[in-house]
Amino acid sequence: MSSRRLMKMAWGALGLGLALVAPACSFGSESAATILVDYEHDTFATQFNRYFPDRVRVHPGDTITFRQTWTGEPHTVTLGALVNDVLEVTKPLIEEYGHLPDEEIPPKVFEEFFAAEGQLPTAFGDEGPPEGEGPPEEGAGPEGEAAEGAAGAEEAPDAEGEDESERRLPGTVAQPCVIEQGGEIPEDGGLCEERELPEFEGTELYFNSGIIPFEGPRGNVFDLKIAEDIEPGAYQFLCSVHGSFQNGTLEVVSEDESAPSPDEVNQATREQVNEVVRPLDKLFRDAQDGRLVLGGETHTGNFSGLTEGFTSGLVNEFVPKRIETSVEEPVTWRMFGPHTISFDVPEYFPIVEFLDDGTARFNEELEPPAGGAPEAPEPEDPSKPMVIDGGTYDGSGFWSSGLFFADPYVEYTLRFSTPGTYRYACLIHPPMVGTLVVKE
Repeated sequence: MSSRRLMKMAWGALGLGLALVAPACSFGSESAATILVDYEHDTFATQFNRYFPDRVRVHPGDTITFRQTWTGEPHTVTLGALVNDVLEVTKPLIEEYGHLPDEEIPPKVFEEFFAAEGQLPTAFGDEGPPEGEGPPEEGAGPEGEAAEGAAGAEEAPDAEGEDESERRLPGTVAQPCVIEQGGEIPEDGGLCEERELPEFEGTELYFNSGIIPFEGPRGNVFDLKIAEDIEPGAYQFLCSVHGSFQNGTLEVVSEDESAPSPDEVNQATREQVNEVVRPLDKLFRDAQDGRLVLGGETHTGNFSGLTEGFTSGLVNEFVPKRIETSVEEPVTWRMFGPHTISFDVPEYFPIVEFLDDGTARFNEELEPPAGGAPEAPEPEDPSKPMVIDGGTYDGSGFWSSGLFFADPYVEYTLRFSTPGTYRYACLIHPPMVGTLVVKE
């Protein structure tokens, strides 16, 4: 997954969600508060680049549990004076402009946003926005971005696959890291000297959980211990993978001021999730009925993922889950959001790989086409859907379309030369699976 694609995913993420939370649900723990990182609906697969709730009042000495739902998206919890400074600039810009398409956002907004976020190590790298992702030139439209919106439209990988530097995550993002005021963030993407997390005192320049592991003894959990002597105030946090669009605030108050109970925090979670879910919940139901309307256009047929507008969440489902076809008959999916269509996926397919030296990288097989799938052509008109003929799959071996992300959507067609029942999946969203039955 290249830095360019991650930047697109982050900038396109604002405002809506995907799941209805039933009043009976409970997210409680013995912590003072539990904050959900990502979330998955109980009837269809989803992904949220969100924290729920995104603001919590706590006391000095409290422990805050960040509980992750593993949807395929890696997340961090990153705090510190540097994060406060960045979000002071980026949050107002997101609130004012985040819902608009790129061509309607003044170039100076991109300049301000990237100048601020460029101070932080992120999954995009430490050098600021990748080429072609910075502020558009005066009068420029979205052509450059949309043309690069699919894996095949970017620079071709070398014979060894995508360049290692494109896949490697900065050590200060992937692993726990504490840098005190006066310290410096490693410029080479290396590991932080201090990787044992102490209590959070609020004076640190940079304090990062590292990517929350999705397996192991503490899989999907990060406990943040607030120091007893922390100064009351607002301490902001964000995800170093998704940047400023995924943010929240811890409001530390003195012991003589009230803080919500765990049950009250859970109630705030329910309210926030319920508020953002309804439009996309309806979208999913419409897709199940075989007909939905997006951007004034009516869509029918098969869908690979669902999203609408500038959202912080996706419905990660193939709709319908089961497709029947005949040998050499074309099957076409309309792909909304970043996804792959992949067959014979290995049983263990880690999205992020942690290496023996402590560094991490995205799996080299995530993004490029595989098994004979073609590279995506550069679109003639980026304002229109990207249409790709994937050719024919013979039913043997690992085959993947490659990772695509195009606006408004990708229309991907594939044929099958051999009868059989095939399971397929999206490589970056493990719960997103489907079945395709090919008859003579």
